[in-house]
Amino acid sequence: MLEAIPRTAELSRQYHYLPCAILVVDAVTYSIVEANPIMEHLAQAEPGALIGRVVPEILPELIPSDWQLLQANPSEGGTAFRTHMTTLRGDTIPVWMNISKPFDSKGRTMRILELHNAALEVDMEGRLAAKRWALRAYASAAMALARAQSSATLLQDICDAITQDSPFLLAYVGIVGPAPEYRMTVQAQAGRAIGYLDGIEISGVKEQQSGQGPVGMAFRTGVSQIIADVDTDMNYAPWRELAHRYGIRCSMTVPFAIAPEKTGVLGVYSANANAFGPIVSEAFEHLAQEIAVGMESLRRREQAERERQAREEAQLQFVEALTAAVGAIAGAVEAGDPFTAGHQRRVSKVACDIGRAMGWNEYELRGLEMAAMVHDIGKLAVPQQILNKPGKLTPEEFARVKVHANVGYRILKDIPFPWPVAGMAWQHHEKLDGSGYPLGLKGDAILPGARILAVADIVESMACERPYRKALGVDVALQEVESLAAQGKLDADVVRTCARMFREEGYRLPRAEEDEYLHAEMLAGLARMDNPGALDSLPG
Repeated sequence: MLEAIPRTAELSRQYHYLPCAILVVDAVTYSIVEANPIMEHLAQAEPGALIGRVVPEILPELIPSDWQLLQANPSEGGTAFRTHMTTLRGDTIPVWMNISKPFDSKGRTMRILELHNAALEVDMEGRLAAKRWALRAYASAAMALARAQSSATLLQDICDAITQDSPFLLAYVGIVGPAPEYRMTVQAQAGRAIGYLDGIEISGVKEQQSGQGPVGMAFRTGVSQIIADVDTDMNYAPWRELAHRYGIRCSMTVPFAIAPEKTGVLGVYSANANAFGPIVSEAFEHLAQEIAVGMESLRRREQAERERQAREEAQLQFVEALTAAVGAIAGAVEAGDPFTAGHQRRVSKVACDIGRAMGWNEYELRGLEMAAMVHDIGKLAVPQQILNKPGKLTPEEFARVKVHANVGYRILKDIPFPWPVAGMAWQHHEKLDGSGYPLGLKGDAILPGARILAVADIVESMACERPYRKALGVDVALQEVESLAAQGKLDADVVRTCARMFREEGYRLPRAEEDEYLHAEMLAGLARMDNPGALDSLPG
């Protein structure tokens, strides 16, 4: 466009009709020779008011060195670049400017400056930058919400996201406390201006000076408060000097509800006046709502975790009480038949070791241990002369022995164990083919714990000494359970695990001194029974 401008003084005024702002300037003195109407309008000048002024008055960023550079290369025109123009009314306008090659007009070296208003472009760039920042802040906030383990980490991560690589000097999240003080406490903050809030008392009480600022107004009205310029906002006067010290020029305060009687506050500060345009302010308001949702979600999660821990603690106390009860029951068995009690403790050890080898977790093993400790409790109803009779029992005597399974179930069934202890004790003589007693159950109808108890019971009974016979040994006992597994009577996986423990892993039955240790463990349960509160959690 500049090339189309005539290079003679007689035709120089033809630039008046060009659709852009034009200045004709003296390339030596930098004085303005001509300005077209579009230029006068851009500079907010009356017709002819620009003539005779020097260029630095309206283009202060175009320093003399730029002109000297052009003078050193008189044949070169300038490349278009962006700068700022100061109007005659003192306003600052961003402009794109191009400088023509020099030309002669009546013996004077002239240049033409072509200017275009860049305010719309700058505004669009600001909007795009704000949108980019908003997207980044939202992405960072979403990540913070996803990984947050507590309200404190969530709020700190969000403050970091707002101030990292952004024009904002400080971001904080505070909570306004209860009446009557309505005092705000800062929960998290980040940014280059950290320290600004230290020592400042902020309140929501209208009658106090500390409640006249943006936080107090936001709290009372529920509406975001924007201080466009701390230098001109009268309500910000008490904090103006401190704001200057930290380079703060502008602020936005967004309230959000976090509980029926609590208000949260998101505060953001900028070094630039009027930094919170529609896009940015809307982004912060949405972000504040995300904070509210995140805090509520965390509050519920934390409450659920506290309730879970309380339930686990109550369950632990309950299990401890039940363990003490089982210890007392085992003690009752021992009082009636010390030999039977020793058998139950050893079966418990073997059964739990089989279960552990099969991958049972500790919770499941605890239930198996309790069932094994009392699986023969029903033998209290069987006469001692039958239990300790040498030689083969008569059919009538064996029928008396078999009732111990039902008696044991009746004793245990009303105790609220969290495991099927009564069922395991009831079924430990059942066989997978239905040939066992007392119910004749088959296959999957038999509890897994009862299947393990059946194998452990047989191995311990045959391998150890009885009042009426000598011990038969582990090898004989393993051969017996393997034979029964082959007949489909015992669980083959349980039998294989048990045999592998003894034959390949060096497992052995507890010796006499180890049986004493198991006995001590039982007595520990009895000791807990001496605590008057040990069974408080048991129903009835």
